[in-house]
Amino acid sequence: MSALETALAAWRSALGEAHVVTEPEALAAAETATFATTQRIPAILRPANTAEVQACLRIAQEHRVPVYPVSAGRNWGYGSRVPPRDGCVLMELGRMNRILGYDEKLAYLTVEPGVTFRQAHAWLRAQGSRLFITSIGGSPDASMVGNALERGDGRGPHADIFQHVCGLEVVLPTGERLETGHARFPGARAAPVFRWGVGPSLDGLFSQSSLGVVTRMTFWLARKQPYFREFFCSVDEDAQLWERVDRLQALALDGTLRSSFFFWNDIKALSVTQQYPYAAVGGRTPLPTWALEQFREGFGRWAISGALHAPDEDMGAVLERRLTTALEGLSRPLHLSPPPPDGESPFQGVPTDANLAMAYWRKRTPRPEEPHPDRDRCGFIWCSVALPFTGEEAQRAVGMAERVPRLFGFEPNLALLAHSPRCLYLVVAISFDRDGRGEDDRALACYRALARELSTAGYYPTRLGLQAEGDALPSADDSAVILRRLKQALDPAGILAPGRYEPGSPEKDSE
Repeated sequence: MSALETALAAWRSALGEAHVVTEPEALAAAETATFATTQRIPAILRPANTAEVQACLRIAQEHRVPVYPVSAGRNWGYGSRVPPRDGCVLMELGRMNRILGYDEKLAYLTVEPGVTFRQAHAWLRAQGSRLFITSIGGSPDASMVGNALERGDGRGPHADIFQHVCGLEVVLPTGERLETGHARFPGARAAPVFRWGVGPSLDGLFSQSSLGVVTRMTFWLARKQPYFREFFCSVDEDAQLWERVDRLQALALDGTLRSSFFFWNDIKALSVTQQYPYAAVGGRTPLPTWALEQFREGFGRWAISGALHAPDEDMGAVLERRLTTALEGLSRPLHLSPPPPDGESPFQGVPTDANLAMAYWRKRTPRPEEPHPDRDRCGFIWCSVALPFTGEEAQRAVGMAERVPRLFGFEPNLALLAHSPRCLYLVVAISFDRDGRGEDDRALACYRALARELSTAGYYPTRLGLQAEGDALPSADDSAVILRRLKQALDPAGILAPGRYEPGSPEKDSE
């Protein structure tokens, strides 16, 4: 028997026949992403608990069979659940979907990797809780743990998700188990509320890495405030936008804006509201200027949106005045929404799949009621970089992100995401038709050209996917050597997610 066949027999004994999947249809679905991939998956493992994850990795270690872990596998735009290397057995953690701990007063929730944003929101509502987990722009059925480990982002006061987690349980590639922070001490009362513990903090080792499989995580939640208003305004000229970027940065730094807020360009907004108007433009791509100008008449060139949170109406009125002053001088008025029933809003934890419409922008078939970009052969690639939170830096980076996609025949779908007072994410979506001849290759070439131009200018990625394969990021220090040393120490046989976020191999995440 081959090493794989021997390992499969051992996995069937450890997990049960039903949870070692080798059916061709299931494997083909797992090998599909929102851009072209060639990797083949020989089997899918579905452990139900930490002990079974340990067993899976010990078997993989013994037989030198590579394993690639994913949580919910909805990492659309970055590679979905496709491993970075051919021949990796997929380990799906979706059966591990228990909520393990909760405290309303201390505002935390402890979950396994199969728990999704939709599940957590429904569970908190069922408890009558006033707490909420941030909602993300991706699928509500994405894994909370997977998204946090990729340092994903969302809406609300805890939008930088990995900044608000602690108490990780991790299975190493050898099958050993460790817990971070105070969680490693027997009976530690502060384990879910104190991040650092004693000694070196290990949490970051398992974020965007291939050093271990996280099987438990505690999330710190936000509490719904008595005063809550969403805000929206349109900007007609780019010059007006850069000035507002600086003004709103000042409000984020002084605490007026405690929640995330966003700057969307016209293409991004249009792609969320409708699919590409092939009939209206005679089938031509990219979108003609006249068609975009028609949309701008109602929307503007850019939109700024976010939310205000305050403990009472008086404080809320102060925040409103400060925001209004920062946005004055625009030709279109600031809109403040009335408070929603029960505070239910995407800025207060309500999951929504509205943004998934972008993946269907260039599709020639109608969007389904239940979107699934892999299944529907959507063409979609993300490029996300970090930049200093100033109007000057935003203008410089946006100029590149608008120019490069047009060179390849794509519309520049752009957003600036404000999750902290000091840093912006520039997020570019490349949307294309996978059923069009040569579209996969053209979209990948566009991504690589854009990523290279941005990094050459000093704007480096916030996260990476399979589309970044072969584009090694330069290093000015010895970090590559240190990371290889860590990998060798924790994964001596090299069986866990080979090629993922390793020096010289910037790939993939595990949502």
